[in-house]
Amino acid sequence: MKVAIVFYSFSGNTEKVVQFVKDFFLRKNIPVEVFRLKPVKEEVSFLRQGIQAFFKKTIPILEINYDLGSYDLVVFASPVWAFTISPALRSYLKKVKNLERKKIVCFLTFGSGVGAKKALRELEGILKSKRAEVIFSKNLVGAKAGDRSYLEESFRYLNKLFDFL
Repeated sequence: MKVAIVFYSFSGNTEKVVQFVKDFFLRKNIPVEVFRLKPVKEEVSFLRQGIQAFFKKTIPILEINYDLGSYDLVVFASPVWAFTISPALRSYLKKVKNLERKKIVCFLTFGSGVGAKKALRELEGILKSKRAEVIFSKNLVGAKAGDRSYLEESFRYLNKLFDFL
């Protein structure tokens, strides 16, 4: 089995969870490749970030592997911005190839929680429209991204899924 993790993180909370998930797979001797999405020009204004997200804008991102055909499992992660996923992840998902019948894990980190469920449903919908199979999805409190016990509990079901490997 081979895993790809594709993520965007602005404040670092999503990145902390990505590291936890990466370590999870490595502890199970599953090879992991991590792809961090980086905008060509990072928007630093909170208001502008929210507007881009709210209007579901795509943005130019640095070139990255768009062909996920060689991976058995793909993890997608993003913060929740304005009730939806980040523009960087949206931009990647528009170009990504070979998700058909691919097993997917996805998670979102959030601050206030407003719109988190909606954003996760939207991400799952985008992935399902690409004929991917979402086997696990989760919303996570961004402020708890560094709390190992919180993350272990949040990913308990995922751990059970992979106990059979």
